[in-house]
Amino acid sequence: MSTEGNSQPPAAPGSSAKSREAYQRVKRSPELPAPKAVQMRMTPIAAAGTLLWMVALILTWIFRDELAESGREWWGACALTGVIIGLLGTTMMIVADRRHFGKSDQDRT
Repeated sequence: MSTEGNSQPPAAPGSSAKSREAYQRVKRSPELPAPKAVQMRMTPIAAAGTLLWMVALILTWIFRDELAESGREWWGACALTGVIIGLLGTTMMIVADRRHFGKSDQDRT
């Protein structure tokens, strides 16, 4: 990169601007347009995460005695917190998906 802030190689002393023009002609990567943003519903992702926390909560409840003996009884509280936050997040994603995709669903009918 040159000291001028562009990506063109600096011209050699005594050379003309033709080398810069030649560099532009043989530039290896063409300018491509930016890709479109991916549109996907987030509710299933949040619901799946909440379901995994629910499984963890059930497992910690089944093995609560073994966890207490090893000093890991806090795992149950962690899983319960994950379920609560997951339910809140899933609710927020339902609202966001309805706002984002609701207009296109109504236009189809």
